[in-house]
Amino acid sequence: MRLGVLWLLCLLLTGNVAADSKPITVPMLSDLAADAVQAQREDKPIILFFSLPGCPFCHVVRNNYLQPLLRDSTPKQRPVIREVDISSTQSLRNFDRTTGSPRSIAQRYKVIAAPTVIFVDAAGCMLAPSIVGGDIAGVYGGYLDNAFDMSARKIAAAKKLGGAVKGAVKECPPP
Repeated sequence: MRLGVLWLLCLLLTGNVAADSKPITVPMLSDLAADAVQAQREDKPIILFFSLPGCPFCHVVRNNYLQPLLRDSTPKQRPVIREVDISSTQSLRNFDRTTGSPRSIAQRYKVIAAPTVIFVDAAGCMLAPSIVGGDIAGVYGGYLDNAFDMSARKIAAAKKLGGAVKGAVKECPPP
């Protein structure tokens, strides 16, 4: 009897904890201008995750790598990650506050496959080479770590010089 009461109490407490915690998802891109303001203020890169609906590799990258980055970090340390559904026809706001589409953003960064993850600064300049494809060999976390490190170094160097990084990688598309 006592064991049953303890088991029921544990079950009830576990259910309440699960009900209180909301799953963290990677937000869809809607306003690059607002994301740029946040990234500039917090000295962080903007991570753009280009995906397609039903893409199994996109699912792995989203659920095994990007969502845990959001879930496991404090709000102050949380990276600015936005998902860009390449097939979407939704209207969004570009860095320069003009209206665009997910497809136009993908074209700007020459994204031709999903998943692709890119790191950009608040001006829209790439900070690291694109990470194209899924995690077939189990080293995706290392690719993300390298891109984070490269991005942090470039943002710190730009801050030291007093501005946004321009031409961080060979090409910096105009904002």
